[in-house]
Amino acid sequence: MLIFLLTFQATVALANLLEPHQEPLTCPVPNPLHILHPDTCVTSNVVPTKNSDASNKAGLLLKNWKSSGLCRGVRADKFCVFSNPSFNHGEGVSIITTGKSISTIATRPAFRAENEKIFEPKSKPIPPYREVEIVGKDIGLVATRAIRAGELIMARTPAIMVNEKVIQALGKTAISELLIRAVEELPSQHRETLLNLSTHSTPSDYGDKIYRILQTNSFRTGYHDGNNPFYSLFTEVSRLNHDCRPTCAYHFDHTDFRHKVLAVRDITAGEELTIAYYDPLQPRSVRQEKLQHEWGFQCSCARCSADASSIAESDERVKKIHALWKELDDHSSESKASPEMAELLVSLYEEEGILGRINEAYYRAAIEYIGVGDIANATKYASLCVDHGLRFIGPDRPFIKSMQDLIANPTGHPKWEFRVKDV
Repeated sequence: MLIFLLTFQATVALANLLEPHQEPLTCPVPNPLHILHPDTCVTSNVVPTKNSDASNKAGLLLKNWKSSGLCRGVRADKFCVFSNPSFNHGEGVSIITTGKSISTIATRPAFRAENEKIFEPKSKPIPPYREVEIVGKDIGLVATRAIRAGELIMARTPAIMVNEKVIQALGKTAISELLIRAVEELPSQHRETLLNLSTHSTPSDYGDKIYRILQTNSFRTGYHDGNNPFYSLFTEVSRLNHDCRPTCAYHFDHTDFRHKVLAVRDITAGEELTIAYYDPLQPRSVRQEKLQHEWGFQCSCARCSADASSIAESDERVKKIHALWKELDDHSSESKASPEMAELLVSLYEEEGILGRINEAYYRAAIEYIGVGDIANATKYASLCVDHGLRFIGPDRPFIKSMQDLIANPTGHPKWEFRVKDV
């Protein structure tokens, strides 16, 4: 029952963006001569409009993409449904965005034609999980075998991707029309799986159902065209339930357009696979209120349903974590931060079971140790941070580069001995 699941960096809830308002509808296509009707467009292969070597090269990359024949928009923003049925071995993907945007997205390595060979059904790997009915949670995923910490559990490409500007610019009716067409353009098996996802509440019609599926199950996955964030809808990933002490962590890999879920600790056969919908490093009362308000359920995970004494101890650890963040992130000469504080932070993350984000503690420990000139411990924690970050958070993160620089040249790092007081 994945509801309004966004990354913690998202500043606006999709729930708020999907407020209905009406806008005039028009329908452009890459070639304006092909307009058949102000509300519908001709189905055609997407091709660049400029005649140049660069355009010809782009045309080769776009050959597997099709304009579905439906666009909606206002003024300069014309949003259409583009589909690539051969993507990810025939699972396909539909993207609702502008023609300029899709031309950029289509050049990414994940969409290059040579990578799009279709798998035979019998050759698909067997996943280490299965869908089951879970009391109080609807459908969930449980492990079918022992899963080791750090193991990749699933790596799924999106079924539907929606430019955030679509949600900001169009009303519910127009968005629903685009979503209906996007779903129709998917290959049948992927489409049927998507339509079985939760809507959280009873939809009024087919369009409302698909709208609610997006609203309930989407992830914010980044700026794929370099300009606008996208919301992406996955199938199996959306079956992962919430836990305030999750067994798994996830990130979206922009190189291969896969949403990757990994085990943060050893998981036994029959144990549920879970992720955190909301920041778990908050007191129980805050987590409960946020999950109820934004996701519509009262969390009953072990951390939330523990006895009063255990809950109080957990809340106190969270309070200490926040205090340590503030102190350790103060790099001024007045700060009382120390390596001992950073070591305590690491232990508190471990005690709270927030293992998917322990790189945050490793990073601060590395900075504190390099700050006092302790190369051995600084490189130890920097290595832990890099290893964890690459595996669970994804590549191309600034903190990973900082830690790699520290390992390569400790004394040349900008924070070298910054905690050492001048005598």
